[in-house]
Amino acid sequence: MKKIKPWLVIALVFVAGFVAGVVVTRGVVRRVVTVALTNPDRVRDLIEKRVAARVKLDAVQREKVHRILAGSQGDLKELRRDIAPRFFIILSNAESQISTVLTPEQREKFEKLQEENRRLWHVPPGPK
Repeated sequence: MKKIKPWLVIALVFVAGFVAGVVVTRGVVRRVVTVALTNPDRVRDLIEKRVAARVKLDAVQREKVHRILAGSQGDLKELRRDIAPRFFIILSNAESQISTVLTPEQREKFEKLQEENRRLWHVPPGPK
């Protein structure tokens, strides 16, 4: 028994560290995604800085890259506006189909999960 206790403690510490790592990683990923969705200018600035640093742009190149990324950002916003309705219809259909295969208890949990995801991704609620 004396030889098992140290190994048990080590195993518990390892499991606790793993769980803590998963929780922290999930929180960080959620925060990064939320910032990216709510503040696309910040993401564009980060991309711009990363490109400038990695390929060592001069001042003229930096300005050109800035204009290119700013223009692309506008095009991407327009694209998102165009595809968003279709995307939300496909998402809503998939959620409805998943609901049909769940038990009432599972469906309740699934609806809570959907609500969390909608808040995270700023998705409008689907039809009921």
